[in-house]
Amino acid sequence: MPLCPAILTRGLLLLMFACNSCLAADQPPDSRQTNLRLLEAAASGDESAVERLLQEGASVKTRNRSGATPLFQAARGGHTAVIRTLLTAGADVEQANLEQATPLLEAAHNGHLDTARLLIASGADVNRVDMQLLSPLMHAVFGGYAQLVGLLLESGAKAELIDRTGKSALVYAAAGGDKEILALILDRKVNVNERFGNDLTALMWAAGYGHVDAITMLLAAGARIDLADKRGMTALMIASAEGHTAAVEKLLETGADASRHDHAGKTARDHASAAGHTAIIDLLDAH
Repeated sequence: MPLCPAILTRGLLLLMFACNSCLAADQPPDSRQTNLRLLEAAASGDESAVERLLQEGASVKTRNRSGATPLFQAARGGHTAVIRTLLTAGADVEQANLEQATPLLEAAHNGHLDTARLLIASGADVNRVDMQLLSPLMHAVFGGYAQLVGLLLESGAKAELIDRTGKSALVYAAAGGDKEILALILDRKVNVNERFGNDLTALMWAAGYGHVDAITMLLAAGARIDLADKRGMTALMIASAEGHTAAVEKLLETGADASRHDHAGKTARDHASAAGHTAIIDLLDAH
């Protein structure tokens, strides 16, 4: 059950475009060099250099090969003082790079709480998504940044948004197993039984990663233990196939039906047996 191909793909693409050396070819040579130095200074958090380069005529609108502005570069590094300087100079808080990632999205991706707070206070859209339809909230949840998740939710971030892989912040929270983050998402009264890609529910994701605390929280929030995905597999079957003994035990304790068959005619025991999970086989037999 791969959790996050969209976020991982985004990270690889950003590495491919990390070079800051390609500015607009139609700019005068001196201007190109000044703008290049501004991008580099913003990325490194050199506030004095940023101020000096702006006085020398560097443009806050300049962009590198990946479409990143100085503000975006500063947000990536969490350089809050530089961000203030750039915003004062007229930087566009919503200017996205070629992947449609904004400075706030980049700050959330890297877990920069103070930077995110400043950008939001400066008008950044907390629900703006990138090319993969990933929101700042999804990035923060995936990264495990609980304080940032709280800030985004308090600022109006929508927990119900779905990315291109068919996942929401709830899925990332359930699969990540962070109790504090999952509690923050559940407090938003999300549909705990919503079907995501391949009809998987948040409970199935938690079971697939063996997060007993997440399973407990989701069940307490009303998650249905009897739902099955497109394969006909329940949370119990998924946990059994993945070898998560404690998760299997929890699901059995709370009423999971070990006798159910998936669309291939297999039970949870069959899945455990195929994967060689003897402890789970014994547990299911005893149940």
